[in-house]
Amino acid sequence: MPIKDSTRTAEQDTAVGQNQQAEAWLKGIFQCTGSASGKYCYYLDKEDALCTKRFQAFLKDANEIYGPSNLTDEELPKAEAAYKAKWGKIYPLYTAETWLFGRGNDDALDIKDVKIDRVTESKFIVFIDYGNDIRTKNEVQLVNEQGSYKIDYCKTTFLH
Repeated sequence: MPIKDSTRTAEQDTAVGQNQQAEAWLKGIFQCTGSASGKYCYYLDKEDALCTKRFQAFLKDANEIYGPSNLTDEELPKAEAAYKAKWGKIYPLYTAETWLFGRGNDDALDIKDVKIDRVTESKFIVFIDYGNDIRTKNEVQLVNEQGSYKIDYCKTTFLH
């Protein structure tokens, strides 16, 4: 039976602590407050504080094109080209209306389940069961910004 090396460096302990902090920060996003009765909640008014300014701008730009839009048939190709030029080297591009975690247009106060799996030190998979057969898988990239975490990208897939 091999003997496990139980010696750890301070650097390893710091990395483990940071991973746990990042995961705890992600879990905290879904904590219910006030009179909400669900096991997990998601509040739209927190979204600006959760994301980097860059990712917020990306979401806004993508959803102006792929969400409800006032763009004419002539303006749409130009807007798409500008979007691709601006964001193509920074993020994998969205091609449909997508909001953070696949959320709807209102606070989610009765989320059935949230499961978080760590992929790397800063990348996580967040599974969300909103109920009513709406479930998402979200690949979330975190960055450390001024001593806290922020979401710098989120790829949402709706599960069936």
